[in-house]
Amino acid sequence: MNISSLFSFVDLASADREKEQIRAAIQTLEFTKNTRVIEQGEVCRDIYFIRSGLIKMSYLTLEGKEFIKSFIQEGGFFGSLHSQLTGGGSTFSVVALESLTVERMPYSVLEELLENNPHLQFHFMRFFQQLALKKELREYELLCLSAQQRYAKLCEEQAGLVQRVKQAELALYLGITPIALSRLKHRKE
Repeated sequence: MNISSLFSFVDLASADREKEQIRAAIQTLEFTKNTRVIEQGEVCRDIYFIRSGLIKMSYLTLEGKEFIKSFIQEGGFFGSLHSQLTGGGSTFSVVALESLTVERMPYSVLEELLENNPHLQFHFMRFFQQLALKKELREYELLCLSAQQRYAKLCEEQAGLVQRVKQAELALYLGITPIALSRLKHRKE
């Protein structure tokens, strides 16, 4: 799958022109492990599709404390909606946790395609609904579930991810210390 294939299900008016517009706008980029793809505060007006690899999206406080908001792996999308809609800097950083291959497309191209295509608008509305749902559930987990419940849910729903991410980063994602995560892992076994 890639960005172009996302549009293949849609019967675009003037499809050839629009498909060529998509193809021309896509750039394939590669990043080595631990490379910053987006720096917090940097303007990012693009959307990215992950062909291979894994990223973490994290916030850094003024005091230098990191909070991991999410991990995204193959087949996922990322970008800074804040940058795309306001022109301001990204509120988070994106770092490659593994060798990473992405496709990048300007958000403005997507907006142009959506402008006169109700069918495409419908599909992207569904995409943004799923994204909003994911964010709502993440907030609920952080605010209402115990660390043990959050860890159990993560292991149950994303076991492969748990194997790919370092314990220290999993702890930051769960909102606990690495020592507390180690205790939870031992309790679970």
